[in-house]
Amino acid sequence: MVNIGYIVGSFAQDSINRKLAGVLVDQAPAHAELTEIDITALPIYDRHMDKDFPQVLRDFKDEVAQVDGLLIVSPEHNQSFPAAVKNAVDVLSRPPKQGQLAGLKLGIAGASPGRFGTINGQSQIRQFLPPLGVELMGRPLLAVHATAETFNDDGTADPQTTRRARAYVEAFTEFVQS
Repeated sequence: MVNIGYIVGSFAQDSINRKLAGVLVDQAPAHAELTEIDITALPIYDRHMDKDFPQVLRDFKDEVAQVDGLLIVSPEHNQSFPAAVKNAVDVLSRPPKQGQLAGLKLGIAGASPGRFGTINGQSQIRQFLPPLGVELMGRPLLAVHATAETFNDDGTADPQTTRRARAYVEAFTEFVQS
């Protein structure tokens, strides 16, 4: 079984990115298990925490240490990514020499009502992650332009989004196994 964790960069329970994460979970191959790793309780990181790393941050890092790969499912805020996503990455990189990112297989997906989905935000995330030691999946991309018809009330998505989510999570599972 391939254990894949995912974080959702939106804290809204009805967010389109939470819905996209649900579709990814539903479309995952039978040999992959996707589990949410909650970031809503993480305090904003600052370097003074390194001396006495808070338990909530240690617990978060421990959860990430248990997965074979990590997906970031994130909205785009003002053509960038949410501070909560950056904070989670910062926590995973600290304290010095105790980071959780080196060698971590990572993928990025997202949905936005904007015409280009989350391409700008994903592009910015892709700029700062590689120097931290992650192994970042390059293709395929999953940046969904979400309309009123994209996600249904029952947690499913339209056929095109479902196909794209299936192809993405299958490719990510293969990437994690490689």
